[in-house]
Amino acid sequence: MAGTSEGTPEGTPGRTPTGRGAGCGFTLLWASQAFSEFAYSTSLIVLPLLVLTLTGSPSQAGVIGFVDAAAMLLAGLPAGVVADRYDRRRVVLWCEGVMAAVYGGLVLLFWTGTVSLPPLVLLALVNGAATAVMLAAGEAMIPALVPEERLSNAVAMNSARTYAGQLAGTSAGGFLLAAKQVLPFAIGFLAHLGALVLLLFLRPQPPAGAPAAEGPASPGGSREMVEGARWIARHPFLRLGLLCATTVNFFFGLVYFVVIASARTDGVGTGPIGVLAALLGVGGLLGALAAPLLQRVLPGTQPIFAVLWLSALLTVGIATLPGTYTPGILLGLIAFAAPTSNAYFTTSQLRLTPDSHRGRVVSVAAICSGAGGAVAPLAGGLVLDHAGRLTGLLGCAAALGVVALCAVLSPALRHAPSLEAAPKPEPSELTV
Repeated sequence: MAGTSEGTPEGTPGRTPTGRGAGCGFTLLWASQAFSEFAYSTSLIVLPLLVLTLTGSPSQAGVIGFVDAAAMLLAGLPAGVVADRYDRRRVVLWCEGVMAAVYGGLVLLFWTGTVSLPPLVLLALVNGAATAVMLAAGEAMIPALVPEERLSNAVAMNSARTYAGQLAGTSAGGFLLAAKQVLPFAIGFLAHLGALVLLLFLRPQPPAGAPAAEGPASPGGSREMVEGARWIARHPFLRLGLLCATTVNFFFGLVYFVVIASARTDGVGTGPIGVLAALLGVGGLLGALAAPLLQRVLPGTQPIFAVLWLSALLTVGIATLPGTYTPGILLGLIAFAAPTSNAYFTTSQLRLTPDSHRGRVVSVAAICSGAGGAVAPLAGGLVLDHAGRLTGLLGCAAALGVVALCAVLSPALRHAPSLEAAPKPEPSELTV
């Protein structure tokens, strides 16, 4: 990995740490982001359900999910520049502070009885933007917090954290909303506050290279923002892998929204909907814990192909099989396979990128993989309104099957480059 050195202390930019301090630093980051994931996952299910209750319109409920995802998408590129220019720990601290303030403000609005749709949209907007910055800075920190041989396991643990937060957040969100509308937001405030406190014990994490070393920064960071995209564009495996991720995330998000919204319009309570959504988190969490073993059973890009084909086949089951919780179980099976694929791809991305540019490459990858998710709730509402549940889900299954077939036929994905043999990238390779 570029920029590694034996025996350097934890927190030294661009170095692989050793000893107990390394594990402690990663544990602090992991735990703090677990609190954030819980709050974020709670908001993802609570906000659309709250809007759906107020308006009765799946399309309007989809809009608030679109705002969240679009904010994350638009903030992605500048998030990478921020993560590469400044102390990454401080960046995440500021994000947690802003989120705690927004959640706290919304709690006050509920307490005074003045809450309305615009503050909910504002929460979704800030939620998406702050999450984009935290993801870029947090993921870029990982190689500086763990030894290189543990990088893949650390990535898998991050997947476990995401699904654990989703499991806890979605299952709790529905019941908290049913008990009292303010409760999910009060718990979200406490979660972000707890994350902020944990980060105070993490050492400073500045990036490895200063942008000034490559020349003066362009106004607004425009030059830096495109460098991550240029790096990914030069690597066929990363480029095509992200294209597949974008497409799959779009259809998976669409299927998820159709399942949740159709259950609500069919009269299913918010509590059972929370359980249904949490089944996805169960599958993802178990898959993340099994990822190290599955990587040995399915080496290389095989997990990517497995996720693509499972998504297509199980979406047919979601559309046709009976049972209130059947869609949640099948979504959970898809989620079980996803962490192994994510671990392989993310580890490849981190190892192929110099530390001084990881924030930008991470943010571009997040934008590419999350672009589909940005429009999925909006598209899901339109599909449910105009095509109906069965037709819409079968159409998604057919599209996913085409994506899986194209991926299998792609030489760049069938013959992925060996990470061990990959040349060490130099920051100059990324300079525009």
